[in-house]
Amino acid sequence: MNHRLPASKGIPIEAIDLRRTRSRDFVRSISERAKHLPDPERALLDEIYVNGKSIAAVAKLRDENVALLRRRVRRITTRVLTPRYRYVTEHQSAWRPTRRKVAGACVIEGLSIKDASIKLHLSTYLIRKHRDAIEALFESRPSQNRTR
Repeated sequence: MNHRLPASKGIPIEAIDLRRTRSRDFVRSISERAKHLPDPERALLDEIYVNGKSIAAVAKLRDENVALLRRRVRRITTRVLTPRYRYVTEHQSAWRPTRRKVAGACVIEGLSIKDASIKLHLSTYLIRKHRDAIEALFESRPSQNRTR
């Protein structure tokens, strides 16, 4: 089975390989960025990274499938570590309410346009336009911030 790891996107391998021990700085970074996530996702990352529990132990406590939970943790961790996520969390307070809600739904929660549309009671057109504007703002940011 050949899995493509997002490490090539600048995501540290310790974020993907959940069997590895993680540095304090990495755990602190995950914990800090997870503050913007919805409560269930933040609690899950805290259990795994801050409390150091294994996926199997957390899956057993939650009565969930281990493979599905592992995939979910990887997806959330990868999202939290992206430069786009960080950009949105740092800049959304300056945006208008609708754009802030769209950024929260699409970038922070990782919802699709359709799911964000349903959750926010906005048209898919409006969600797409705001998401495109957020993407344009992200892409036009100063070059010194691009590596963060």
